[in-house]
Amino acid sequence: MRRYESVWVVHGDLPDEEVKSTIDKFTRIISSQGGLLVGVEDWGRRKLAYKIQGTLRGSYVCVDFAGQPGTVKELERNYRIDDRVIRYLTFRKAEEVDLEALQAEITRRAQAAAAREAASAPEAPSPPSEAAPMPAAAPTETPAAAEASGPAPAEEV
Repeated sequence: MRRYESVWVVHGDLPDEEVKSTIDKFTRIISSQGGLLVGVEDWGRRKLAYKIQGTLRGSYVCVDFAGQPGTVKELERNYRIDDRVIRYLTFRKAEEVDLEALQAEITRRAQAAAAREAASAPEAPSPPSEAAPMPAAAPTETPAAAEASGPAPAEEV
């Protein structure tokens, strides 16, 4: 097995659901060809350097995987067929892959992604605590209340 990285650009006028469907489609192709998916990164919508197929924006997606050369051929064949993809590039990162190290990297990436999701998730409101209620403050008389009660009695001398 060899290690590859593939980046493709989806037409910028398409909705996010279409970008997600291309990710699903191409990751299924990698898996069906016996490839091992290491990571998928959606880089988001960005401005292109020049106009491609009438658009100046595109959604970038990067996939890191291990597979055979036939996997890359099938993947690139599908890039050419799919009208949503306006550019793609696949390159070999390593000639030989240590499967145990690759599995460890996949596990590490999954744990890091889970930790990021947990950190960004909104916290649920905590239930009221059973602590003793705070004592009520002693009532204080305001100056306005003192004037309302009348003048202070005069002292007798």
